[in-house]
Amino acid sequence: MVPNSMMFRAASALTAIGVALVLANWYAKPQQALAWTAPLAMFAVMAAALWVSRLILRRSTGNATARRSLDYITTAVVFAALMMGIPLAMTLARSYGVVDDVDLGRRSTGVLIGVFLAMLGNVMPKHLPPLASMGCDGARAQAFQRLAGWTWVLCGLGSAIGWLALSMDSAETATMVLVVTAMAVTIVQLLRLRRPRKDQPAPGLN
Repeated sequence: MVPNSMMFRAASALTAIGVALVLANWYAKPQQALAWTAPLAMFAVMAAALWVSRLILRRSTGNATARRSLDYITTAVVFAALMMGIPLAMTLARSYGVVDDVDLGRRSTGVLIGVFLAMLGNVMPKHLPPLASMGCDGARAQAFQRLAGWTWVLCGLGSAIGWLALSMDSAETATMVLVVTAMAVTIVQLLRLRRPRKDQPAPGLN
């Protein structure tokens, strides 16, 4: 099975565009050659991850787990390439005087991170394991995962809206508060999930 999904093609294209942006910035500012090696190395790692994933998928024909793993990797590469490519594009545009707004790259990256968090939250409830594989209280585990999913969806959307509507400092503060709150809610619910229910017998008792 050869990966030919739109997401895989997007990941491959964005990785190639990212490399081109790094080289273009390198050409525009050769005195900062050392600064361009890090993003170039990151894009090389992403390209290698896509190549290895494609090779594994070809050898795992019909394997749903391999297909799901490739989907996760390609989605991560798409967002990573965008988060690196947008600032690189803004830097290149400023080098040639096309863009004057120095905060546009940061704002765009902040919005993208918010969208990424929302997508992660949306994916959580859709990949729940079956109840039979989750031990004695799978329903509580699924309820926890759904709550965690909604928490991170709202966190991501709030963060993205903040980066669109607020000043830079306020957007950063709002994002930090939202992420910390989402983490706290998730941790509290996880601790409640691990706590045995009152009507559940203690281990070793009949």
